[in-house]
Amino acid sequence: MRLVRPPFPLGWSSIPLSPLDLTIANTLPVGQSFLWHRRLLEDPGQPSEEFSRAVDDPPRVVCLRQSATTLYYTAIHPTDQAAERDLQSNSTKRWLSDYFQLDRYPDLSQLYADWRNRDPGLFGKVELDGRATGVRVLRQDPWECLVAFITSTNNHIPRITSLMYKLCQHLSPNLLTLEETDGSTITYHLFPRPHSFPSHCESLLREMGFGYRAAFIESSISTLRQTFGDAPGDVDAGLEALRGASIDDVRQKIIGLKGVGRKVADCVMLMCLDQPSLIPIDTHVGAIAARHPAFPSRLRNKPMSKQVYEEIQAFLSEQWGPMGGWCQAVMFAADLPISTTTPRKAASLPVTPRKIVQAVSPSSTLRSLDIATRRRLVSSAPVALPS
Repeated sequence: MRLVRPPFPLGWSSIPLSPLDLTIANTLPVGQSFLWHRRLLEDPGQPSEEFSRAVDDPPRVVCLRQSATTLYYTAIHPTDQAAERDLQSNSTKRWLSDYFQLDRYPDLSQLYADWRNRDPGLFGKVELDGRATGVRVLRQDPWECLVAFITSTNNHIPRITSLMYKLCQHLSPNLLTLEETDGSTITYHLFPRPHSFPSHCESLLREMGFGYRAAFIESSISTLRQTFGDAPGDVDAGLEALRGASIDDVRQKIIGLKGVGRKVADCVMLMCLDQPSLIPIDTHVGAIAARHPAFPSRLRNKPMSKQVYEEIQAFLSEQWGPMGGWCQAVMFAADLPISTTTPRKAASLPVTPRKIVQAVSPSSTLRSLDIATRRRLVSSAPVALPS
């Protein structure tokens, strides 16, 4: 069955929200989450783009648009009964608040002011570019986040996105199909849960293009099932139970999984397990750190090792304080080249899951850049995300 979005803005709900506290174009497509569709909109006087994805509990598609004062959202359900239950429980608004951590950290400008005060030499300069505006760390589903960052090993944003979509298409049934104004469609899938993966899935994952990471994912699933249980929901509950535990305990459990090194573990802990102080380090972040006036000369041009990783992490933690992981997310997003965060064929609207590039211009959705200009932007070589 084909469904359509409700009319905008009358059929949408809204949250009063400044772009200083959240800019979705600077947060969703910059290497944290990889399953958001992005499409450009042409209605004059309206938000210029929309992000959408399938989310669970209850299963639905959430669509987001943003103006200078408001975050608009709507949830599209497979059935009218599910839509009515969602409306009564306000579950989509609660999901958004949790996902973007709006209640947990309501005043993002206060965090920016703290980082500016702590680190005028590096953060203070980066912040002058609007690409750093409104960047938040997402509070993601731990299972999806773990698979995404195992997949990120020696990989780049467009390819990670493609592989994550292939997982959804092969291992998760169609949730619903949305029809666009031009008659084309996008079919949405939920991210497959751990029990949806076959016990021996390496060959299947290799056929999808995961390469050597296929063995890591199969092994991780096996270990997690042995640790938390094999029934539907056991692995999800076990991973969620790690939220709030000590950094050392959680890191030890996650690094025990095949294919999970220090950086992948730190990404997972920061982006879904409530460890905002953790600063994941890769060669990209190391290069950002090396621009700091006080960066230790002994660490310059050093290949990444356990000791170098820990020393760079300690240096940045000292500069950025107890919310250092969030500061790293801002710096990382602002440092991505515009070619990496611009769709390859922005004029092809809508974008199908198989061809979508999970990256958009990191400039604010509110920046005055007309549709024709943005459509001329072309992507070039993506940035690698080492393990």
